[in-house]
Amino acid sequence: MVHAILAIALAGGASIPAIPNRSVLDWPTGVTVFKPEKCYNGYTVVVPYRSSLMFLIDMRGRVVHAWKADPEKHAEAWFLRRLRTGNWMTMTMHTPQFHDASSPDRAPTSLSAYELDTQVLELDWDGRVVWRYKAPRDWMIHHDMARLRNGNTLILLEKQANVPAISDKPIADNFFIEVDRDGETVWEWYTSEHFDEFGYSDEAKELMRERGKDIFHTNTLSVLPGNELEKSDRRFAKGNILSCQRNTNVIFIIDKKSAKVVWTWGSGRGQLVGPHHPVMLHNGNILIYDNGGRGGYPPRTRFYTRLVEMNPVSGEIVWQYSHEPYIFKTTSKFFSSSWGSVQRLPNGNTLSLDCHKGRLFEVTPSGEIVWEYISPFAWGRGTQVVDSGIYRVYRYGYDQVPEPDSVFKNTDGHLHVQPVSRTLPDYLGLPSTDLP
Repeated sequence: MVHAILAIALAGGASIPAIPNRSVLDWPTGVTVFKPEKCYNGYTVVVPYRSSLMFLIDMRGRVVHAWKADPEKHAEAWFLRRLRTGNWMTMTMHTPQFHDASSPDRAPTSLSAYELDTQVLELDWDGRVVWRYKAPRDWMIHHDMARLRNGNTLILLEKQANVPAISDKPIADNFFIEVDRDGETVWEWYTSEHFDEFGYSDEAKELMRERGKDIFHTNTLSVLPGNELEKSDRRFAKGNILSCQRNTNVIFIIDKKSAKVVWTWGSGRGQLVGPHHPVMLHNGNILIYDNGGRGGYPPRTRFYTRLVEMNPVSGEIVWQYSHEPYIFKTTSKFFSSSWGSVQRLPNGNTLSLDCHKGRLFEVTPSGEIVWEYISPFAWGRGTQVVDSGIYRVYRYGYDQVPEPDSVFKNTDGHLHVQPVSRTLPDYLGLPSTDLP
């Protein structure tokens, strides 16, 4: 087919551009931008979406350590997060291998999401399992989890439910549980039981009733740290839960003690579209990965991604980042309609990613990209298409991760470089150090 097209073009007298003599090894992967004097230098977690391996890289993109998602069996990881103890926590998914006997090379037959083996694992530096929680049958762990100071773990799950007050169709009921070290549930919260507390419009409720199924798509479980707002407003108290519903364009806060939804933003106010990963900063501002794409009831559409910092009391957006040359156009070079995370770094920079492209970047408050990394890690499952996407990313300072060989730290290019002196405006927040 290619030869036929080429022949037609030549017959018509068209000019065929020369193909450059370029190797695939020339295409940019790894670190493509690095300005060490402007970066928050350290180690970055890279987990290719649904990979069985999880990587820690230095500022030059060199792998300094790797873990198996589950050392006891093949499993696929979502992301990896460091705990205050120095151990690491991940969420995994394992698909039972039910193959078509007539074609042993075929991928496993499709299963209900609730038939998957989903778990939360705590690993040490050497990859040994320190703690494990497996979802009961018909429950699915997904998207997020958090370790509390008391040693308990909060987990986001989903199960199918029939709730006629919400929809005549079955719905995916997203819920949170807190489990102790023995795996016993000590607290739980179900979206369906608090439906009326979100303040959805009558039009939204009717559209949700018609749709059913995954009408909420909760994707975040972030526990509020100590912050300035909690001194005068208990909605923002340390230990309350900040979460996000991608399909309703809503981020919300649950009062942990009363279990009530006490704050919402993004659907009527804020104009969020398909958001992910809201996190609270020390001053009470909330940082959000606002995906764009299509979401909400009725649907709202936007074809670029932005990072947003907002004041939850006034509802004002105090800072945002998007790909500026395209911000007023219908499309953008920074556009990831699903997944996503955003992290404010201790020097005031922000770490985020273009998820579907596997592009990680660190940006200053003024919008300058000072570090960029294109993931070289691709994955493939059976005969499916290879992808380099990344769901979420975290950066840790050198003092937070002392285990890697010092050779990496001493040769990544930041030593003897004078950091840029930067004073953040009062309306921007830094990460809180008062963690729950």
